[in-house]
Amino acid sequence: MLRWLSLALVLATSVAASTDSSTLESKEPGDAPPQCQARAWVRAPDMVPGEVIAGDVKIKLSGPCADAESYALGLRYKEKVFWKLRREDAPIPQRPKLTYNWTASNNDLFQVGPFGNFGNPDYNETEWRIYENSVQNKDLWSMHEEERIAFEIKTPLAGAGRTDSLSRNFTTRFGILVPNTNYPPGLDGRSYMSFGGETDSISSESIYEYFVEIRFSNGTTSEISAGITAFTPFHLSTDNTAPSVNVSLAPPARSGHNMKPSKSPVDRLRSNYTIEVSFPEGAYVYQNSSVNITATVHRTGYTNRTDIPVEICAFSASGIEWHSQELQNRSQRFSSNIRALVPSVVYSMQHSGLSQPAIPHPVPHSPCREVKFAAAPAHLTHESYIFSTSSEPLSLSFHVKHDAVPDFSMYHQKLGHRINLNLYIKPDPSEPWDNEFEKTQWEKQIANADEFDWVPWTPPQPRRQLLSGYANRLSVITMQKQGPVRSTPVHYLSDKARQPVFVDLSDIADLCLMLPEERDLIAPFLQPSIKVFAKGEELPRRYFNGADMRGPIYVGDTWVKKVLPMAAEGQRERDTVDRLLVVQ
Repeated sequence: MLRWLSLALVLATSVAASTDSSTLESKEPGDAPPQCQARAWVRAPDMVPGEVIAGDVKIKLSGPCADAESYALGLRYKEKVFWKLRREDAPIPQRPKLTYNWTASNNDLFQVGPFGNFGNPDYNETEWRIYENSVQNKDLWSMHEEERIAFEIKTPLAGAGRTDSLSRNFTTRFGILVPNTNYPPGLDGRSYMSFGGETDSISSESIYEYFVEIRFSNGTTSEISAGITAFTPFHLSTDNTAPSVNVSLAPPARSGHNMKPSKSPVDRLRSNYTIEVSFPEGAYVYQNSSVNITATVHRTGYTNRTDIPVEICAFSASGIEWHSQELQNRSQRFSSNIRALVPSVVYSMQHSGLSQPAIPHPVPHSPCREVKFAAAPAHLTHESYIFSTSSEPLSLSFHVKHDAVPDFSMYHQKLGHRINLNLYIKPDPSEPWDNEFEKTQWEKQIANADEFDWVPWTPPQPRRQLLSGYANRLSVITMQKQGPVRSTPVHYLSDKARQPVFVDLSDIADLCLMLPEERDLIAPFLQPSIKVFAKGEELPRRYFNGADMRGPIYVGDTWVKKVLPMAAEGQRERDTVDRLLVVQ
């Protein structure tokens, strides 16, 4: 326990400081006063392959701190994967049935159980204990956490060879030479929520992190975080033509606690629906722009069935496709909670002073269209013939958000995109329901149809069935319009990949005059390291734990905060470095 220094990771402009010791990392124990606080901030643009960037760093000590002898700035990129998988030979028992009593009672004030006083559930305690013990038996789960540190670089800021103490409120600039190596985009893990319990859990994290090392006069060195940054990978231009694709449709998978396969009867006479999707403008799309597709609905089924499609909807989804075959078999390939780090839209719009916001918000178009479908020939409707028919081609447009994650293949997973398609169908009356609960509710409402004139809620809509599918054809490109490059960047997993390196600010002008190939020779080759955490030490979230709702700070936001007012006033800094800095 560090008694000499209570360094708090407080990456916000308020003076409140956290006392969570997990936010600091000490190289040696010491005996300094417990009220010392150290904070650090960086503001800098995102890194770009083959460029030289500059940024600012501020270090502030407050309270009875020992004298600081040196300051150093560091930057690292690390990525990790975590999984908790149930053994396939040890299935979890069926979740006990819970019956809820919603009648108000003062007994609820004293209710205890697996759900507290939520709805006052009745349940079999013996069944619940068996179920709970099975879920909590760690021997029936496989857990693993693995971390890969791609690079970690440091540079002294002040103090080397000095005999006097350093300023307690220290500010300076720094430079970074970024090699012509394509690194993954920065991902925003600050709003991620972790789930566990009786389900398999698979997650990954990655972070570009600035940090400051402070060496004090008593010989102790401590590290504090100074913010997170991002990387803007270069998109390798290829043919943008995308062939049309036929998407098969099926009822969406059920989700929830310990869900079992549906026991609904299978309708072997059900019609088969597919959607043919084409991309008239290609499948590449920039962040914060629209995608236009053409969709044609095809139906193959019996002529005496009356099902008919009524509406089609399209939207994009981003997420992870795991490289490991084991993880692919145990997880959903795509999810919508992955976001890229991009400068704050709110600040850019409210404070830029520009006639157009830096990141405009277009009005999204409705991603749904009515389907007009031709009926089967009248002379066949009373016969059981198999007949195929199609809709007219439908044009759909949907929006890809400004923080959509660019496509990129990382060490543990591939970041990708797809187009999700939902087709709503008016089913044949003889077709069984996929969801028994929905069937029960709908039948209750229909039975009381004579009451709808006397109640404020909307009468039940005609029954609709949902079929869904997806097309893996969408490729998202970073919002920054990239200029020409002299050579194709090396992928960061290549043996030829190089790591960023700190450079003197005074050398940046000369570095910019060098050929990119010459600059690349200054950057050392990548020497990544891998760590597997010991059993019992695994954590699903390690870099973004959600304890500080305001941090860590994304340094691209604070850089935009600095630069946008200058752009609004038509100002330009004299430093030749700033012309290279990326402002989203």
